[in-house]
Amino acid sequence: MPSGLENLPPELLQLIWDRLGAADTSSLRLVSKRIKELSDRHFSVVNFKTVRSNLNQRSLQRLVEIANSIYHANNVKCLYLEDKAGGILGRNTDWDRLPLGPVTNRSAAAETLQYLLVHKLVNCRSFVIKRSHDYTMTDEVGDPIEYEYNYDGLSTGDTTNLLLTIIAETGLKVKSLAIFKWFYKSSNRVGGPICTAKLSLDLFRQPQFRIPWTDLHELILEYEITHGQHDWILNLISCASNLQILSLGFEEESDIFLKRLACATSEPPLRKLTLASATLSGQLILDLLNNFKGSLVDLRLRYVGLHEDSSWNSILAFLAEKPLQLRRLSLFCLVCGSGGAWNGNLIHFPALRKLSKVDSMIVTNVHEKHIYRREGQRDNVMRLKYLGCKEAVVGVSYKGSEMKMALETLAKAAELGA
Repeated sequence: MPSGLENLPPELLQLIWDRLGAADTSSLRLVSKRIKELSDRHFSVVNFKTVRSNLNQRSLQRLVEIANSIYHANNVKCLYLEDKAGGILGRNTDWDRLPLGPVTNRSAAAETLQYLLVHKLVNCRSFVIKRSHDYTMTDEVGDPIEYEYNYDGLSTGDTTNLLLTIIAETGLKVKSLAIFKWFYKSSNRVGGPICTAKLSLDLFRQPQFRIPWTDLHELILEYEITHGQHDWILNLISCASNLQILSLGFEEESDIFLKRLACATSEPPLRKLTLASATLSGQLILDLLNNFKGSLVDLRLRYVGLHEDSSWNSILAFLAEKPLQLRRLSLFCLVCGSGGAWNGNLIHFPALRKLSKVDSMIVTNVHEKHIYRREGQRDNVMRLKYLGCKEAVVGVSYKGSEMKMALETLAKAAELGA
């Protein structure tokens, strides 16, 4: 068998690798040295596109080894910074820090990371910073303090500032930056702020930062955005003139920030907008969408609450009259009432449970993919998401060209739950 595989043309070998999973590919590579050599390129493309690191000494050494590999270095597209065990990045590593302020890039570990990103991992232009189980306390003026990580490792703010400082000093071009802080690892609920004191809020003023930042096309900030960071984030958005994907998370004061975003005159041509854990008025949602009406095709709202003077039925009905250019819509755990995004009355869509089709649009459970596949239909499908054991339809997603019909259906079906 090994000799037969070894003698196959490269095109057929590539077809074999493409149909094998990661575990099967790894097993096959143990058959012989020749098979391993033939599969090196495919193995590297599949397994090293995203490299995870927790920035401790051992993890940085592994990153150096990957960067020095003739097979792996050019295939790394994304650096995913997360510690799955303790949730602490850069533990037991010396980091240079300004007194009571941000981490700098002057430590040996930071210089190693900077060298690898600039000179070795030349195709790595996407970055993810993710933290779960992040518990914070506040100081005497109410500013969040990520106290447990001040002296042993990096907080989310530290890691963010370190990466942005490297961009400012080297002109490193970035295509995507995502920062997540969730309540727990399996949740997509925003949980925890980033300490403002850990950020260098004037980096965006530097020309060597602004020039490469224009290449950014995706910015995901899914944490509790606080008032002290509003100017900083708005400037990051406005400097990213080619930004196409924007995702924002909130806990409070989302109205103030989103009003400024809706009124901005130099915003990028967004194609996808996600709002998480926000509480705002219906008119503000419409103003925000109107600001991006020339480009927005994908809207996603998750744990979004409306003030009592607004209703989701009227907003959905209004959008049905003017559906902009939307091709995709995702709604999950929408809330109406004074309780905000967490304690208000949950919106659900009970009437949709009884439907399987509306004109040419298929309505299906997210797990029943065979329904629309069997009919040869991947677009124009409305998928339902349930809370609990199918007790209530609290999530709806739609993709297709009949957005007006989808919005009209949702406007009629939306009901205020307990």
